Amino acid sequence: MKDLTKEPVKTLFLGTDWESVETLEELDKDPRFNVVGVITQPDKEVGRKQVLTPSKVKVFSLENNIPVFHTEKKEEKYKEALEKFKPELIVCKAFGEIIPSFFLEYPQYKAINVHFSLLPKYRGAVPIQKAILGGEKRTGITIMLMSEGLDEGDILAQFEEDILKSDTNQSLRDRLVKKSRYVLPEVLEQWINGEITPQKQDDSLATYCWQKDISKDKAEIDWENENPEYIERKIRAMIPWPVAWTIMNGKRMKIYKASLENLKRDLNPGEVFIEKGKLYIGTKNLSKVLYVEELQLEGKKRMNSQDYIRGLQ
Repeated sequence: MKDLTKEPVKTLFLGTDWESVETLEELDKDPRFNVVGVITQPDKEVGRKQVLTPSKVKVFSLENNIPVFHTEKKEEKYKEALEKFKPELIVCKAFGEIIPSFFLEYPQYKAINVHFSLLPKYRGAVPIQKAILGGEKRTGITIMLMSEGLDEGDILAQFEEDILKSDTNQSLRDRLVKKSRYVLPEVLEQWINGEITPQKQDDSLATYCWQKDISKDKAEIDWENENPEYIERKIRAMIPWPVAWTIMNGKRMKIYKASLENLKRDLNPGEVFIEKGKLYIGTKNLSKVLYVEELQLEGKKRMNSQDYIRGLQ
């Protein structure tokens, strides 16, 4: 068995956003792994002023003296990266590029990805949001070998996580990110020492999710056709982006927090009703209304519904 504290593995990390930073930070401080470099997306223009901004992974890496490399989606750049870093292991978390197969096969210990679902369910870009939308009771983390196919690689380990009734995309993601940063190093050590036999996925059970599934258009609430339970889940799944919305008095209203209440009122779907300082919206189920707790009107700041009601009065 290899003592990784004496012979740390030359590790090349691929990632971009804050989720990636959590994992990178854990690997960088772990004596079992020698993070020889990071590949991240090039700086992007952000905001109304289009300020050229580095990724969060790049900022962390530069602050911690980790060499940064950009592949710019070019095969020759991937080849250059292998020559430069000569990794024994590649670890990927929320990178955002299609990676060529020769790059994945190069390291002695292959390329490992962290995915936030219990594969083969919810392969793709937005597994957390789709799990909430689908009313799942649990989801989890899959640590897997990377392959050319979309999240089709063999599984090294899985860890389950309950989905709470109050969970938003943000709160559930926070827990999964924190859990993954702590379980990943142990799985990597077991894999490197030959203690894990990769398990093939059952492709017949695979489901897929795409970034377009949570587009701004898809975030519009369809009061006529969507069940009240689905609407409530949609609001939680769309936090912090793109945020579920509806049209109220000709203006877009984003809904940040809401819950269902059993309240029988003769309301049309989407019709607003105010009672005892509470803002309700009718659904297709006459026995259930949506109690809106936090909202944001077009051109206004986010507010609680009591402030909104006071503004109406």
